[in-house]
Amino acid sequence: MSFRIICISFLVLGFAQASAAEVALVMSVHGNISRLDGAAPVPLEAFVKLKDGDRLALESDTRLQLVYFKTGRQETWSGPGRLQLTVQEGRAEDLTAPQVKSLPLVMVKQIARTPALDSQGRGGVTRLRTIASDDAIGKLDATYRELRSAVERDDLGPEMYLLSGLYEMRQLERVEQVLAELQQERPKNPEAALLVSLYKKAVRNVRESKK
Repeated sequence: MSFRIICISFLVLGFAQASAAEVALVMSVHGNISRLDGAAPVPLEAFVKLKDGDRLALESDTRLQLVYFKTGRQETWSGPGRLQLTVQEGRAEDLTAPQVKSLPLVMVKQIARTPALDSQGRGGVTRLRTIASDDAIGKLDATYRELRSAVERDDLGPEMYLLSGLYEMRQLERVEQVLAELQQERPKNPEAALLVSLYKKAVRNVRESKK
């Protein structure tokens, strides 16, 4: 294979990987919203990471909230209509303009590490932090309290920040403690239940990997 062909191959591969980069996290979903992925639409759930170029279909009386990793831009969309994801924002197709606000980048950077579930429903394993010191945990807790004091009670963003940080530092008992508090404080919140389920599977996967 010639040097020129090798270079072109690497460029094509790099472009494909860049175009498929994860750019946003779904914070909440209300109603029937689908990702137009291949031949059949796939129902969209909260805490799914979306890629550049993903297209979504929002039915009537639906609400979608997502945050972009690069900018901290949070968008809240109402259906019906369609939406295409880009690196910095959503491009609407027959949708009214979204409600927009900026989230603290310290929170966005951390919740971007929220573990994803694989095709078998197992919690993904994120990179372990080099140092999980008392100072690092204390700073995480302090930032969480600051974030929690600045938003409404039903906003799960601060809890997503805290859980992601604790999980990344493998503070699994603390993760389970936060999950128990979420279940107790928000027993009828479907997104809280989904977040609890995601982290329970992720914690179980970590523990099973150590056996």
